[in-house]
Amino acid sequence: MDELEGPAQNVEAEQSVLGAMLLSREAISEVSELLTGMDFYRPAHDTIYRTILTMHSKGEPVDPITVMATLTRESEITRVGGPAYLHQLSQAVPSASSASYYADIVSRAAMLRRLDQAGKHISQLARSGGDEVELVEAARKAVDGTSKATTTPVLSFGDTIDRTIDELSEKPNQVPTPWNALNDIIGGLRPGGLYVVAARPSVGKSVIALQLARSLTDNGSVAFSSLEMSESDVQIRAVAMDLQINLGRLIERRLTDNDWAKIRNRRAAWQDVPLFVDDRSGVTITDIKRFARSVHRRKPLAGIVVDYLQLMAQAPGDKRPRQEFVADMSRQLKILAMEMKVPVIALSQLNRGSTQREDKMPQISDMRESGAIEQDADVVMLLHREIMGENKGDLALLVAKNRNGSTNIAELSFWGHYSMALDKGSPLPGGQ
Repeated sequence: MDELEGPAQNVEAEQSVLGAMLLSREAISEVSELLTGMDFYRPAHDTIYRTILTMHSKGEPVDPITVMATLTRESEITRVGGPAYLHQLSQAVPSASSASYYADIVSRAAMLRRLDQAGKHISQLARSGGDEVELVEAARKAVDGTSKATTTPVLSFGDTIDRTIDELSEKPNQVPTPWNALNDIIGGLRPGGLYVVAARPSVGKSVIALQLARSLTDNGSVAFSSLEMSESDVQIRAVAMDLQINLGRLIERRLTDNDWAKIRNRRAAWQDVPLFVDDRSGVTITDIKRFARSVHRRKPLAGIVVDYLQLMAQAPGDKRPRQEFVADMSRQLKILAMEMKVPVIALSQLNRGSTQREDKMPQISDMRESGAIEQDADVVMLLHREIMGENKGDLALLVAKNRNGSTNIAELSFWGHYSMALDKGSPLPGGQ
């Protein structure tokens, strides 16, 4: 019987995907995670797509002119429709920011084509004769091949136990924190872990986050999404921490000759610190993911910091209650940690619950939207600082949840004027 319709396709979506990639490097990154060249129905689109990805991977600029030059050099320009078609692609795209949406349309059409091909193959198998068990297995493989999600091998405990035993002879794959007292409790920062640092305002969340970020830079790059402080504020605090220069003098620009000498001596070393700060306000989880992946392309990622969770913005049109939104953000950050295989450190605000208790020590239930955050986090650290009295300057870092170990309190000394905390009793690195 003749087919009434041709293969599933959406040429307009394919054109919009390529047009967005010709206009935006961010679109290239988004689409490359969703599509392969084989997902395009038109061979010319496959050629253009692969050319863009190759140029992007080499760090070359991507736009209609540069892609046209590359295709011309490779004698492909006529086959893809000529220079006019490339300009048509870039001018016809409705919105480059919707690249992932167009890519999803293309991906679904490609899946339907694969399913159609699998159906034809199964029909041929049914008419070919042979052992029924083998035919069913061949048919199952044909269907499995239609979905990208089914390409992950199914392995049993016995299939993977030897790999796990081999790993037991190796040191744990974790990065020590700057504090021995905390390392004794959690061991260090593990790839794929979500670490939540929560406190009331002005207790020291950002200080702890920045020190953790700086320790992670010894192992790779760090994507620091600072929703509360500007990039300059973050760097000024890093200078205070690195050189033990009074933060107030840095902020008020009252630097001494000795301060300037320290800065000049350290300047060259700072050039190699792979700490990348995104200080845009109102960023969404998509923005944070995009930023992290961009940093990873610059230098392999060692960690992600989000300061802080409750300041993340809802996408336009997202009408969910704030508590439901924050719950989803914590899940997304945990997924991001697993996907990127790095620790994610997310700061969170505490409500006023601890201030109304006699001992003032925070509890995990004091976190805003605490239920979802507690569920998703591998480690929850609550900060409490004595502001007055004989213990002024002490910082209690309470490990309230530890998925891989015990809970306890790490006692630290808080040096706010240097934007840093140290193990209690430890001298300042500069000997001051």
